[in-house]
Amino acid sequence: MHYFIRTMEKHKDTEGIFSSEIICDALPTAKARARQLVMEADPALMLQADACSKNHLGIRTRYRCWMDERGNFNERSLA
Repeated sequence: MHYFIRTMEKHKDTEGIFSSEIICDALPTAKARARQLVMEADPALMLQADACSKNHLGIRTRYRCWMDERGNFNERSLA
């Protein structure tokens, strides 16, 4: 199984733009890196980061974190 992070900007006028995937060696590493990316981003971007797994059955989002319009950090485990 492979783990990776994808990010997107969460604006009301767009559906989001994904960046290139960031490959990670394990889910805990992917979750920590996703948190770091969101916390370090410009709050105006309202960045969302998803930690995902990929195998022969497809892609599954395991963890999601984001900054909302008020600048609050939010996270949800989806595994």
